[in-house]
Amino acid sequence: MKVPRSICAVASAATVLAFVRSADAAPPSPARGTTDARLSAGERPSSAPPKKDERAEHFRIGPLVGVGFPRPFAIEGLAKFERLVGVGVEYSFLPRMNVMNVEASFSAIAGDLRVFPFRGAFFIGARVGRQWLDAKALVNTGQLGSFSEAMAASTWFVNPRVGLLYTFDSGITVGIDAGVQLPINPSFQRSGVATETGIASQLDIDATLLAVANGLGNSATPTIDLLRLGFLF
Repeated sequence: MKVPRSICAVASAATVLAFVRSADAAPPSPARGTTDARLSAGERPSSAPPKKDERAEHFRIGPLVGVGFPRPFAIEGLAKFERLVGVGVEYSFLPRMNVMNVEASFSAIAGDLRVFPFRGAFFIGARVGRQWLDAKALVNTGQLGSFSEAMAASTWFVNPRVGLLYTFDSGITVGIDAGVQLPINPSFQRSGVATETGIASQLDIDATLLAVANGLGNSATPTIDLLRLGFLF
């Protein structure tokens, strides 16, 4: 059967029209130059890690504990500003123990200042405070029997020192330092039977107790913090 030419022409026109409409409905693909421009303008997802929150670097505060000499144990509250200045209050102590055959204990409280000139771990600092020392010795004099002699010493002091105190991003803080404790107007008092009877000098009690007081801070004394450990928020 022969199809009229007019019908074939109409079918061809309908096919072309449908193709044109489908082409208009498809979304245009972006040009390569446009895509590159968008990526260079900052639309590319960044793979770099986010910047560290530096707000904590302006101000940190927290506790520190330490071991050292002449007072073996210390507890300190420290505030640090702009990684440049640290201000603290410290209590340090020696539990009652035997030193040079003398039972002694002492403690101190001090204000503490640290300056970090390079805003790193290295610091120059000083403590200013007061120390108290008590000691007693049991003296055996043979024929006179045994008796107890006591001593009390105290002094204001300045303790310049240098050291390292590093705070990790997590807040964990470790340090070490060394210096010298300089006494200011130290006092030394004695009491006991030997002192009252005047035989203390004959038994070398005075010399022993005075040596203990001087060795633990009543004279110029080296200081060292073997370890400072704490956490600054």
